[in-house]
Amino acid sequence: MVLPEPVIARPRHFTFLALSILVLGIALAVERVSYWSDYWITGRSAVGDRRPVEVTVGRTPINLPLNYIGSAIQRDSARGPSSQFQTLRLVMTWPKLSAAPELYGEAMRLGPRQNALLVELDSNPGRESIRARLEPFYRRLARSGEQAGPDGLRILRLSALGAAESDMIVFDPARATGFIARCLQKPGASGAVCHRALTLGSGLELRYSFDQNLLPQWRAVETGILQKIATFRLG
Repeated sequence: MVLPEPVIARPRHFTFLALSILVLGIALAVERVSYWSDYWITGRSAVGDRRPVEVTVGRTPINLPLNYIGSAIQRDSARGPSSQFQTLRLVMTWPKLSAAPELYGEAMRLGPRQNALLVELDSNPGRESIRARLEPFYRRLARSGEQAGPDGLRILRLSALGAAESDMIVFDPARATGFIARCLQKPGASGAVCHRALTLGSGLELRYSFDQNLLPQWRAVETGILQKIATFRLG
């Protein structure tokens, strides 16, 4: 058996190589820290930026004040060349429907609270609607019959009475295609968050979430959101 010849290399060459790798690593770390610092600063500064930006959701052009966009990542994209989105996430407050991007993080983690509204415009509205699942699915899962809800709504409770997690369907019985939302309360949460989805004329899907305490104003909330979105849309 013949052993290979030893590698002829001086120890200081390995030292130089190790130092070079270390310097490159530090340079990369500094560059990343600088990038994310700039990104955080620009994202924070854009929270109060009311300048209009034009973006595209699917094929629909939309013009809106920058500070209505909740996500710092999406605000940054809206100001650059990559201003096309599949889903655009907005945050506003009721009843003035003013921009509230500072509430976005909490709304995404815990759901909108009090008067916050989390609004999404989605370009892929192929999902089956809650209304389509009402008769064949939700009525069978309901723990009891319909119950009266606020301002003409009816309630179907899907969770057991006293369960740690509350789940119910609220709907307008007056119209077959009328208002319907699913309200969920997670364990430990102070209240339920209701989720509503409907298809707009251009094929976009509008989804919005709100605190259950706004259910008595469901007509005004939906009308207000639709009117606000109409002021943003160009196509």
